[in-house]
Amino acid sequence: MDIKYAYYRSSVGYKIEGKTDNDILTAGGSTRPINSFWHDGNLNPLDYVPKTRTLTINGTAYDLSANRVITTPDTITRLKGGASGTLVSGDVTLAAGANMTINQTGSTITLVSTDTTYSAGNGLTLSGTSFSLPVTTSGTGNVVTGITQTANGITVSLGSMPTAADLANYVPLSQKGAANGVASLDASGLVPASQLPSYVDDVLEGYYKTADGKFYKEAAYTNLITGETGKIYVSLDTNKTYRWTGTTFVYITSGAVDSVNGLTGVVVLNKSHVGLSNVDNTADAAKSVLSASKWTAARTITLSGVTSTAQTVDGTSNVTIPITAVPATLLTGTAAVNTTGSAAKLTTARTISASGDATWSASFDGSANVTSALTLAATGVAAGTYDEVTVDAKGRVTAGSNIVRSYTTSIVGTASIAHNLGTRNVDVAMYDTVTFYKIEGRVKLTDPNKIDVEFDSALPNTVSITVTRKDI
Repeated sequence: MDIKYAYYRSSVGYKIEGKTDNDILTAGGSTRPINSFWHDGNLNPLDYVPKTRTLTINGTAYDLSANRVITTPDTITRLKGGASGTLVSGDVTLAAGANMTINQTGSTITLVSTDTTYSAGNGLTLSGTSFSLPVTTSGTGNVVTGITQTANGITVSLGSMPTAADLANYVPLSQKGAANGVASLDASGLVPASQLPSYVDDVLEGYYKTADGKFYKEAAYTNLITGETGKIYVSLDTNKTYRWTGTTFVYITSGAVDSVNGLTGVVVLNKSHVGLSNVDNTADAAKSVLSASKWTAARTITLSGVTSTAQTVDGTSNVTIPITAVPATLLTGTAAVNTTGSAAKLTTARTISASGDATWSASFDGSANVTSALTLAATGVAAGTYDEVTVDAKGRVTAGSNIVRSYTTSIVGTASIAHNLGTRNVDVAMYDTVTFYKIEGRVKLTDPNKIDVEFDSALPNTVSITVTRKDI
């Protein structure tokens, strides 16, 4: 038989050997369950208290090997906030102010005021816990007409109800704005139009819109004015008056001129309005005439101081006045006159010059003939020989150019050559650039500026080819 448990306890006087949990025999011969015995199968360490433990409160360690009594002081200097958060951790000090004491009964703290006096002011007094404010009256009657505050309290003004005689001086509200009553006033202190007779506002102001033939309250033509017969409508922008026919507004004319040359309103005419913009408003005698085919009145021109014949001029042609004699007193200076009637020399020499396509100048005083070289102006064409020139109407060469006579290039075989000589009348010469032998090939005059050269076989060396014009 297997021995599952073996326990021996000399203190109780029995020994257990090889018995199951439910079949344990005691020394006295009876059977008991195994869990009723102290053994490793039913031992739980958490069910037991250790022999040594300490508790520390505010830094003081207490041995728990025996019962301990801990007493807290009456004064709590630290409060810890709860879940509501109404208290904050930290030292809390309650200090009483003036006229205030702090009392604690159990867990209740009471703040008590020690001041039972009150300084009266503006008539307010304190008796115990009750305040009183004196009220005085002014005047007589049974109706309160006003309440005012004074330095000593409140003053109530009294009056009497109006009598029937008093009310006779007032207009009942029911008669305001009513028939056989009185007119009311609006916010501007004026009688509303609804309470005025119709003839009072027979003239209405607004803005007439020609495009639709209607009257509006505003210049922007927003709100219409309904036409009524028997009323006059004035357009504020033109000062024109209209009347309502029942279907349309008709302009009321005064019989005077409504417009001048298309202008309306207050018209001030000037010469531009009647097509006279170029007319100056001056008298005929003050006018300056730039030109005329003939003067209205012919005039006579006479030279004084000399012997001459007066001439009549009317502006139709030039007039020459012949002078037959000049007094010697009008002649000044000296002159040497020879017997042939010509001057021997000018008092002051003069320079005679020419400009333009050529320049020339000479000083001449009449004493002798003068000669000076004429210098042609340059045309911009350099001196030289040209194949082609341009000549202007005065025979001057203004441009010159030379014609390209030949074109030389090198080829290594059949090729197209653009010579740009402008003609097919050309000679073509070719030679080997190594042996200098003349080379023959087929030449095609493709167009006036190009030739095509062909060879029957490949060329051993580079060939020099020259194209030359034959017509020049």
